[in-house]
Order: sequence, then structure tokens, then C-alpha cells
Amino acid sequence: MSYHQKDVQLSLDSFGSALGTPLSPENKWVMLANQIPWQKLEEAYQLAFPSKLGRIAKPFQQLYGEALIKQRTRLFDRELVGAILDTPAYQYFMGLPDYRVKAPFSFSSLGYFRRRIAPISELLRNIMDDFVCQELQTELAHQGLTKPRFRVTHNETGLMISKLS
Repeated sequence: MSYHQKDVQLSLDSFGSALGTPLSPENKWVMLANQIPWQKLEEAYQLAFPSKLGRIAKPFQQLYGEALIKQRTRLFDRELVGAILDTPAYQYFMGLPDYRVKAPFSFSSLGYFRRRIAPISELLRNIMDDFVCQELQTELAHQGLTKPRFRVTHNETGLMISKLS
């Protein structure tokens, strides 16, 4: 299987035009889609494809976005595909170019994706941990607070942030 890197996230206005009603820029999934370091994650994902031969894989943002939605909603794969189909903000978060009334992938693709990223999961986790640390430090600086030292860890339930003594 091979992988070709996707272009950057479309603008919110471009995505919303297919809906007839634009998505709110205040939607948590819309805001998160515009903050996640997708480019760095895409570069790491390419390491999972040593060959340039074979079928082209689904875009990383679609499948990793699904994994993050699944983690947050705690839905099973079949339920998750239905929720993605019904929720334009999820589709925007996953980097789809416009709202789709047909599922972007089958539930079985999700299991394949999880197996494919297993060898690079620590690298992906480190990229996300660095992103969260940087976002927290920026937010604290904007609030005029001194930057406390903290540790970000990742487990099966999500990111855990603990303050160091």
C-alpha cells in the first residue's frame, strides 16, 4: 500500500458552502481541526508506508480524526461511521473537502488503520504531546501566568496533564 500526502485543510467557508448553512467557527471540532499539527502527523504517517506500490491509503487526517472522535465519544466503529455521516463538524475535523451524505469509509477501515499506525504510535503520541504542551504554555503566557512545569502523558483514555513539584 502506498500513501500520498493530502493538501492542507480547506477553509471553513469552503466546507460550509455545500451544506447551505455554514459551520460555526466556535464549534469545538472546527477549532480543534484548525489547531492540530496535521502536517507533522502526516509526515510521521508516511513512515508506515515503506513502499510506493499498491493502492493509495485513505488520507491520514480522515482516519486519525476518526480515532480522536472515537476516543472522545466512546462509540463502537459501526456507530462511529454513522455519527460521522450525521455530523458535519466531524467531517470537517476529518479534513473532508465538503459535507458528504455517504460514509467516507467503512467501519472495517478503522481497524486496518489502527494496525497500520501501531509501529509509529509513539511518534504520533510525542507529536501530540508536544502540541498540547506548546498550546498550554501559550495559553498560560496569554493569561499572564508564570509557566508551571507539567508533564503530559498519554494512555488509552487520552492525554493526562499533571503538575510537577
